Amino acid sequence: MSGTPHTRSVSLRSLPWLVVVVGVVVMVLLLVVALGSAGRRRPVADLPPPAPTMSMPNLSAATPSLPLATGTAPAVPGLLPRSAVPPSPSASSPSATPAGAGTQPSTPNPPRASPSPALTVTGRFRVMADYGDSFAGEVLLTNTTSGPRSWTIRLVQPRGRLGSVWVESAPQGTARMRDGVLTYTSGVELTARGSVQVRFIFEGTGGTMPSGCTVNGSACAGL
Repeated sequence: MSGTPHTRSVSLRSLPWLVVVVGVVVMVLLLVVALGSAGRRRPVADLPPPAPTMSMPNLSAATPSLPLATGTAPAVPGLLPRSAVPPSPSASSPSATPAGAGTQPSTPNPPRASPSPALTVTGRFRVMADYGDSFAGEVLLTNTTSGPRSWTIRLVQPRGRLGSVWVESAPQGTARMRDGVLTYTSGVELTARGSVQVRFIFEGTGGTMPSGCTVNGSACAGL
């Protein structure tokens, strides 16, 4: 019984120190935990700055108008601008097509025959009488138009001489014989749709007949 009060007095005297030791241990543990968590966290200075917020522009107001393509490249120092238009082939530049390939020689167009003049006064030749060394002939003239027309006969007689020439039953015209060609021009115009006979006699022909006859430049029929 005598030891019990002493033990109680020792326990009561050591109780404050026990509280202090426990408090110190708790503080040490808290300090260790605090230091550990501080070591794992990065300081605020080491953190990257927050990304700036981006505002979407107004497309209708901020979109610039695109320039139209002009077909030419931008100018480069030391180089001439190249035109987008292809150069036209010159006459001296060689053709890429081989000679004679795909081409045909051009065929010249045949000359057009000139239209024959409209017949106004026609003529028809005939031999009225053949005497062997001479003959009597006639050119019948007909006006095919609706108005009066003048006329000229050219009769080619290669051989012989002109004996006489006259217009039958009409005013006479003018006759000229030169180099085997008889030219007879009307004295008056031939009436519309009218006809007249021009007659002639050639001598010393040796049986040679006229080789040509025209009226106003058109050939006579019957020769």
